[in-house]
Amino acid sequence: MRGADGRVTDADYRELRGATETPREAVVVGLAGEVGLTSAEIPRVRPCDVAPHDHDGVTHYFLAVPGADGGSDRDAYLPPAVERDIRRRADAAGLADDDPLVDVSARRVQTLVNAVAGRTDTAGLDGVAAQDLRSFFARRLLTGAGVDPRVVAAVGGWSRLASLDQYAAVDAVDRDAIARAFDGTTRAPTDRSEQRAHDRVDEAHSAVLAAGDALSDASTRGAVETAVCEALAASDAYEMAWLARPTTRDDVTVAATAGGDRAIRDDASAAPGATLVQAALDDGTGLFTPAASAAPAVAALREHAAAAGVQAMGVVPVAGPEAAHGVLAVGASTARFSQRERTLITDLGRRVGRAVALAEQRHRLLTDTVLEVAFEVRAGSVFARAAVEQGCDLSLEGVVPGDRQTLVFFVRVAGAPADGVRDWLHDHDGVVSVRVVRDQGGEAVLAVGVAPGADLAMAVVSHGGTIRDLSAGPGGERVVAGVAPETDVRALLDALATAFPGVSLAAKRERARGDETGQRDGASLHDALTDKQAAVLRAAFHAGYFEWPRESTAEDLAADMGVTAPTLHNHLRRAQQKLLATVIDSDGGCDPDTPWPDTRQ
Repeated sequence: MRGADGRVTDADYRELRGATETPREAVVVGLAGEVGLTSAEIPRVRPCDVAPHDHDGVTHYFLAVPGADGGSDRDAYLPPAVERDIRRRADAAGLADDDPLVDVSARRVQTLVNAVAGRTDTAGLDGVAAQDLRSFFARRLLTGAGVDPRVVAAVGGWSRLASLDQYAAVDAVDRDAIARAFDGTTRAPTDRSEQRAHDRVDEAHSAVLAAGDALSDASTRGAVETAVCEALAASDAYEMAWLARPTTRDDVTVAATAGGDRAIRDDASAAPGATLVQAALDDGTGLFTPAASAAPAVAALREHAAAAGVQAMGVVPVAGPEAAHGVLAVGASTARFSQRERTLITDLGRRVGRAVALAEQRHRLLTDTVLEVAFEVRAGSVFARAAVEQGCDLSLEGVVPGDRQTLVFFVRVAGAPADGVRDWLHDHDGVVSVRVVRDQGGEAVLAVGVAPGADLAMAVVSHGGTIRDLSAGPGGERVVAGVAPETDVRALLDALATAFPGVSLAAKRERARGDETGQRDGASLHDALTDKQAAVLRAAFHAGYFEWPRESTAEDLAADMGVTAPTLHNHLRRAQQKLLATVIDSDGGCDPDTPWPDTRQ
């Protein structure tokens, strides 16, 4: 959240850095926020403008900031992280020494900053400008790191510090003076061991970039999973990588593995425990632990990890817009993961989740048929038990992602008092949240947050299904889902039966793609919106947020989805803005050849 005065805070800047997805974006944000360049200076920077400088046995980096006339305006100090971002950008784009690192206009620089800010969860970052990052650079050095004001003015290009009169005109400052001023701050390397730590992060960043590049070439879920594991294991950063999918809360399937002689996949006894996988999914941010940990969840992997030279493991969720697709794990020879590396791996898990969801959506859109299956169960599932024990009928209005891999089901209730059904669900272990959206006496709508594995529908989603319909009554629960045409339905049924004994396949049919107009419209909607924006918009619709009077407040929706109210407002406003832009642009405006009707007669 930006400070009360609207300034970018340290936490804001860390979130912006974590939201960059390309080397170009990382360079833009770093040059503005950590080097102090203006939006006009950033497009002029070239690889040849970077130069090393040895000071007291430690290598510092400087940037000869190009002026508008082609000369150099000043020497700016390059923190190691930004210097590495510049190298990665140059290598990834195949740039010559005198090519611009960011070949765009100053206005486009601002657009790139806005795009990065749009991926964050902080509503206060909406509208952040490159100038705000430059101000953050100066303020952080002056008040946070205590750098000599003369040095800040010299490296930032101010004749007076932030136009404040109490700072006198700046004297000449050479590189040794600048290096001395930055020594001891978080911006500068301090010794060889720290340099090795930076090199470790550099290797991890390169591995994650390679994995991200591999995702763009993969067109199926299996290809995505294999490509990311092989890219990580082939890097200098990781000895092994694997990706596992939970089949139930007590069982997992290894979908892909690389490195470590593929031991995890070849040896059934070495399969990652469901406890480890589920713990990473429940945590939502991932687990990072020594491979020799005494934790029972790691026990099955310990022997093979040791054989592969692994000392530490990281396990992060692979989550798409609708649900978790599993976990991604890496094994490294380092003793521990730095916070920066943990952030990189966690962000990669999210990207893999989006890639899996996109691959499956693309596959459905390119096939001529869609496989629709219906499963029925009489007991064990949350909604089946609620309907039986409360003597009511439940039907699905809509479903959206909730917090920590839960799903929020908007269900219509008939035949029983809404408060009674709500209270029953509230007391059920598999329900994480429940509230009455509307109660019209004979009918009501509840918003029900359901934990992974607690309902038949949740199990179907964990196996790659998309919920199309759900209903429950005194006779049990029926879940209709869309799955890929090549899905082995018998194997899917067997997997569901391990968690819900007695589940049966009630129907199976192929539907022609021509019947999926609504899904194509939904796909185009998803193309226009981010995953979070689309989820918030659907939740608002199903919860009656757009009704008058409103049936749910923004605070209600935020609680349902596990976000703050300002964050929800931010995503909802942006979603509405994009939808309006799409509608207005497609409308084409008024036809000048079509006159207004004369209504005066």
